Amino acid sequence: RRGVFSEANRQMDFLGSAPAHSGKKATSPVPGDRLFSPAKGVSLVEVLVALTFIAVFSAGMVGLAVTVVRGNSQAKAMDIAVFLAHDRLETIRNTAYASITSASFPAEGYGTITVGSPAVSFPDYQRSVSIQDNTPTSGMKRVVVTVTWRGGSVSEEMLAGQ
Repeated sequence: RRGVFSEANRQMDFLGSAPAHSGKKATSPVPGDRLFSPAKGVSLVEVLVALTFIAVFSAGMVGLAVTVVRGNSQAKAMDIAVFLAHDRLETIRNTAYASITSASFPAEGYGTITVGSPAVSFPDYQRSVSIQDNTPTSGMKRVVVTVTWRGGSVSEEMLAGQ
C-alpha cells in the first residue's frame, strides 16, 4: 500500500539503500515524505524566517544586557554610598557624646571624601550629617548621614545616648 512504510523501508538508511544483512530489496521512498524528498537545501523563505528570528532574539538580548549593566552600575553606586554612610556613623559612634555636634562633622562636597589608610578618594559622592539634640527623648541625639551621588542618595541613621 502506498503511504505505509514496509519493513524494508523502515530499515533503510538515509541514502535509501537497504542494509546488507536484510536480504530484502530496497523500495522507492514514499512520495511526499520529506526525509526521502529529492529536494535538497533550504528555501529563501526559510532563510528569511530564520534570520528574522535571530534578529528579534539578538535585539532582545542586547536590550537585556544594557539593562543588566545599568542595574549593576546603580547597585555599585548604592553600595559605595552605604559604605560611606556607615563609615561616617562608625566615626560618630566612636566620638564622645558631648562632641557629637554638626560643627564636628561638616558636610563634605564632591571630591572631598577620603576614607582609610592609605586614603581612598570618592570624588563622585558628597556626604552630610544631620544631628538633632534630645531626639527622640532627652539625653539622646538622632544622627542622620546622607550620601549623595549624581544618580541618587542614601540616608542612614543612628541614636546616640549619654
